[in-house]
Amino acid sequence: MSLPPISALIVLDALARTGSVRATATEVHLSQSAVSHKLKALETQLGFALTIAKGRGVALTGEARRYVAAIRPALALLHDAHDGLDQAKGRLEIAVTSGFAATWLAPRLSDFLNRYPEISFKMRSVAVGEEVPACDLGIVFTDTPPRGAKRLFDVTFFPVCSPDFLHKHGALTADAILPDMLLHLDTHADWAQWLEMAGQPQQVEDAGVVFSGLLAMYAAAEAGLGLCLGDAVTSEHALRSGRLLRPFEAEIPARAAYWITPAPGGFTAPAAAFADWLQDRFDRAPRSSFAADGK
Repeated sequence: MSLPPISALIVLDALARTGSVRATATEVHLSQSAVSHKLKALETQLGFALTIAKGRGVALTGEARRYVAAIRPALALLHDAHDGLDQAKGRLEIAVTSGFAATWLAPRLSDFLNRYPEISFKMRSVAVGEEVPACDLGIVFTDTPPRGAKRLFDVTFFPVCSPDFLHKHGALTADAILPDMLLHLDTHADWAQWLEMAGQPQQVEDAGVVFSGLLAMYAAAEAGLGLCLGDAVTSEHALRSGRLLRPFEAEIPARAAYWITPAPGGFTAPAAAFADWLQDRFDRAPRSSFAADGK
C-alpha cells in the first residue's frame, strides 16, 4: 500500500483532536467539503471507516483512533522539521542578572541552543541595579521596568539555611532567630519585613553579614554561616539537592520582579525567539513551592 498524502493525515489528526469537521476545516485552512473529500479518499486508501455519526458531529472509529495514535509521533517530527526551516538565525547578545544567570538560566541554556542552532549566542552577567549594557535583550530584577519590557515572573522570599546550620540550632522557630544569624543581600529591609510578617519584629540593622551578590550569599548559607532569604527560582537546585533547606513556610513578596527588556529598536528575531522560549519555560514549569523541610 502506498503512503497516504500528508495533507490527508494532517486532516485526520486535526479531526481526532477537534471532533468536528467545521473546527478541522478552520484549523487546516480548508473548506468543510474539502475536508470531507480528503477523509473519504483516505478511507478508500486505508480500507476501513474513519468516522461514525455522533450527535450533530462525528467521532473516530476504533481503527481510526489506533491509526492516529500510530502516526501522530511522525507528524510531530514533520512539523518540527518544517518549523526549523524558518527559525530565527543570527547574532543574539543578552545581559542577565548574575544570580539568575548562574542558578536558573545557565543549566537550561542547552535546550534553547539545541532548538536554534543558527543563533550565535553571547551572555553577559550584570549585578542587580546595574545599568543593562547595549545588547539585544536583558533579563533584570527591578521594580521600575523600562518601556516595552515583558514581565517574566514575580518573586517571593523565604528563609533558607544549610542542613548543618539547622542541625546546630535544632528545630528553629521564628522567635529563636537572632539578628547575628542573618545573611543579607544589599539591604536589611527584606529580613526586617519577613520577621515582622512572622510576628517577631526585630532591629536587624548593623547585625549579620551583608553581601552584594546573590551567589556569594548562597555560598555562605550553604557553608552554614547563617540564614538567608531565597526564592523558588534561584535557590531551586540547592533546595532539591539538599544543600539548602527551607525551615519556614512563611514568605514575603519581593518589591521587584524579573523582566525581559528589549533593545531600543525592539526585539530582533533571535531575541524574540529567546523571549518566547523563556516565557514558555516558565508557563510550562511553574516555580516550585517547597515544603518546610526543603523537599
